Amino acid sequence: MRKRRLPPLNALRGFDAAARHLSFTKAAEELHLTQGAVSRQVKELELHLGQELFRRLTRRIELTTEGEQFFQTVEAMLDELERAGGRFAQKRDRTTLTVSVLPTIASIWLMPRLHVLNSLHPEIELRVVSSIEPADLLAHEADVAIRVGRLPGRHYERNQPRIELTMLTRWEGVHADELFPDKLVPVCAPELLTQGPVTPAELACRPLIHTSTRRHAWPDWLKAQGVRAAVESDPGLQFGHFFMSLDAARQGRGVALVPDILLAQGESMRGLVMPVASDIESAGEYYLLIHESRLADPHVQQFRSWALTEAFRARDALPKPAHATDT
Repeated sequence: MRKRRLPPLNALRGFDAAARHLSFTKAAEELHLTQGAVSRQVKELELHLGQELFRRLTRRIELTTEGEQFFQTVEAMLDELERAGGRFAQKRDRTTLTVSVLPTIASIWLMPRLHVLNSLHPEIELRVVSSIEPADLLAHEADVAIRVGRLPGRHYERNQPRIELTMLTRWEGVHADELFPDKLVPVCAPELLTQGPVTPAELACRPLIHTSTRRHAWPDWLKAQGVRAAVESDPGLQFGHFFMSLDAARQGRGVALVPDILLAQGESMRGLVMPVASDIESAGEYYLLIHESRLADPHVQQFRSWALTEAFRARDALPKPAHATDT
């Protein structure tokens, strides 16, 4: 292996400082050395190179032509080393937060808004894990979780649409912030509304798109609307997650029933209309869940503040039903 024949590296710092200031005295002040120590470093470097780098005049020093050329090389090298070290320092100073979040909320609500979090808190590096399984915050699987479901101790009416998902494995010491209610609304492609506004009962006769994670959504919603019609789940119109059901609705395959908060992002309503207004809230809400052992962490608090602010903004951006905007 070839052995590097490098100039004395410590002397390069003394030379660089002296060349920038054109003064051994000021270089010594910058490096917290004596003037004599800097002068010896430069002399050691000159002996190694076999070339004078400075002209030593009565009250000042000047770079020789060779010294000027060598300074340009040394300065570029030290600048690159400084940048490389800075990149490691930035990584060291960044904090990684793990967020466990429902798949559709992650793709439609969370991810499109992360640029705002990054601009406010560039030191936070977010690790997003999508899951519908109960989160275990006591086991530190995640720093925070976003889930939908029933909050323990909260009263719900019997006729509210069911949410069968379980938010947590254990609730001990968990702090819950409500992000938004779970309000289901029907959406479909505009061509399915060629006859104008429809009623919930008429919707029951259209092709209905079902989401397997909320298999009782359509029957419960229609019942809450006063419609007693039986609703069959067509296997050809059943999808695993809400974002899949939204895509099927855009394709004109039927009417999907989704949480209205998913439509707060302008792009989400592309190719869709809401045929019927709905103010019926499900028996559960979307929550930001944090264990009390992580609640005091400043980065967790920054994410919490940002998420709550974005949730309020999303509520204000909800679209109106098609017949309300067409009149």
